[in-house]
This record gives sequence, structure tokens and C-alpha cells, in this order.
Amino acid sequence: AVVSTQSTGAYVWLGLGDPLQALKSAQGLFEQTTAPVSLRLLGIVYAAEALILLNRSNEAISVVAPEFIEGINATSMYQKKKEEEDASSVSSSPIPPGKGAGGYEEACLVNQYKKTIILNSVALYCMKRDLNRAKRLLAQYLSTLEENDIPAQATMLLVYIELRQGNTDAALSILKQQQINLPTLTT
Repeated sequence: AVVSTQSTGAYVWLGLGDPLQALKSAQGLFEQTTAPVSLRLLGIVYAAEALILLNRSNEAISVVAPEFIEGINATSMYQKKKEEEDASSVSSSPIPPGKGAGGYEEACLVNQYKKTIILNSVALYCMKRDLNRAKRLLAQYLSTLEENDIPAQATMLLVYIELRQGNTDAALSILKQQQINLPTLTT
């Protein structure tokens, strides 16, 4: 219940334009080692957004850093394994450990939040004008995807980076590869 309240609180505070309160709720959310990974990652998304609104982009970058995210996965995996061991020793649950109804949904949410965090990280590096780092991170992310699974946000970030680096031909080539239709300008 506390985790759900913190998640909702961070979202509401962001919507109300109070990034400091949103940050407090979000930090409480991703620091909860017993919370589901998906909610902890959602806390990272909210914390990064709040920090950006507070003009603390360096801190936002550290919040979305891959090492920080992996730390959340590691502590949550340890907690899940411990809970499964405890459940198997009691054997009172009719549902086998790891076979709960929310397992698939949780995995999908975790995957989606990780994608969001990576794309937000790339956008943050673009804001900081660290285009080389943004491009490297985006290239790593894109290498894990099938060509037909590339989200439009990733394509647009890559096009932005290429344009900022003066590579207009590369940007146009990316748009053509992804078959993004450009609006026709009429004069």
C-alpha cells in the first residue's frame, strides 16, 4: 500500500507542478527494496523528471545511469529469491514460487520502464550537449532490438543527434530506413 501511494504521489505531484514533492515520493519508491522492480523503475522515471524540472540534470543523469538501474535489479532479484525460499519452506501457498499471476505482466512492465529510462538517458545527454555519449548509449540500446521493433522515439533521437552533429545526409538516411513519412511542405 505504501509503494502504491508513493507511486501515485510522485505522479500527482508532477502533474500539479511540484517537482520537489514528486522527487521525495519517487525517491521513497525506488529505495523500497521489497517493492516490485517495475514500481522501483517507475520511481526512477519520476525522479529523473522531477530533477530535470528542478534544473538538476546532472543528478538526473546519475539516477538513470545503467549502474543504478542494475543495482535495483540486483536487490530486487535477491529479495525475490529470498521470498521464494521462504515460501517453499512453508509450502502453504497453492501457487508455486515464481508462478504468480503477475509474473508476466511484471516482466513486461520492467522491460518497458527500462526502455523508457534508456531513452530518457539519451535525451538527458542530448540536453547536456554530450552527443557522443548519447549516440553511444542509443547505439547500444538499438543493437538489442530487432529492426522492426525500433521505437519512433529512438529514431527521432538518433535523427536529432545526427542533425546536431551536422550529418544531414545520415539523418535523412535514417528517416528513409525507418520509413517515417515526412510532411509535405507546400508553398
